[in-house]
Amino acid sequence: MIKQLKNIKRLFLSAVTRARVRHEASRAFRYDRAQFMAGAGALHLDRRAAARAEIVMGYHVLEKGLTMPRRRLGFGKGAVVHLINLVNAFERRFGRDDAQVRHAVGVLRAYRELHRDGHDEPLPRLDAFLSAHPDVPAAVEPHVTREAFFAAKDAPFPRFAASRHVCRHFAGPVPRQVIESAVALAVTAPSACNRQHARVHAVDDPALRDRLFAAQGGTRGFGADADKVLVVTADLSAVRWGWERHDCYVNGGLFVMNLCYALHYFGVAHCILHWSVSPEVDRAAHEFLGIPPGEAIVQVIACGLPPAEFDIAASPRLVVSDVLTWQGGGR
Repeated sequence: MIKQLKNIKRLFLSAVTRARVRHEASRAFRYDRAQFMAGAGALHLDRRAAARAEIVMGYHVLEKGLTMPRRRLGFGKGAVVHLINLVNAFERRFGRDDAQVRHAVGVLRAYRELHRDGHDEPLPRLDAFLSAHPDVPAAVEPHVTREAFFAAKDAPFPRFAASRHVCRHFAGPVPRQVIESAVALAVTAPSACNRQHARVHAVDDPALRDRLFAAQGGTRGFGADADKVLVVTADLSAVRWGWERHDCYVNGGLFVMNLCYALHYFGVAHCILHWSVSPEVDRAAHEFLGIPPGEAIVQVIACGLPPAEFDIAASPRLVVSDVLTWQGGGR
């Protein structure tokens, strides 16, 4: 009788917990939706930060084209016109005092200089735009050797961290044991209550790689060269309460950064790819990759050994004053 009562109590408490989590999750996701609608840049392009973010995305498209393994002249004409329009609109509304916008102009100038030789098609709109920005030099997309790219792998952390860059040039296979060593370092990443949400699904089959990249949609021009792809997921079993609905992505993101540092340390070129896809694509990827439905895909990382020489995108970072805000009056 006592055992039956304990079982009834346990089932009752379990049902109460599930109901509580469902209620919390419903409230939390309603809050997320309201916050997204109020703050998402896609819905508020008249705001300075949103307009700048769109410009950064625009110039990064051209930066990637400027540094691709098999760059072709005449690429990205539509992206050039779009970026010109974005910069003009930003400067009319907010002025020219913005380092990211200046870099966009520099990328456009680098694009123009690349097309001065060997490509005789006129670019009058781009020329007119650049003539209105005579003080902005061409952006420099670094050309590096493999040795220089990994030269700081044993340096103190500030120099090591600054030396890690995304690379879209792959020319050789990565041994499985190297991936295993990188993952072994990555698991030192912190996680909420040490629940260690992150999992890694390593893809080394070319057909499966191509199917994944087709679903992701952002690897044209270099994806076929990647030797391996690491799909980082977060196990939702580690999420205990409705208020923790972001924990899988927060802890998965911490793991991704640790994994990228580890790959750089072991001399593996890598490119981090977003996983911003529709529910249908996400569901299909879970199925063809064999990922359990209880794991959320956080990010995808293309990997390979780099060639002897290659280009990387400059992609300048924000300065500390753009990122850091002090709250309160303490010192």
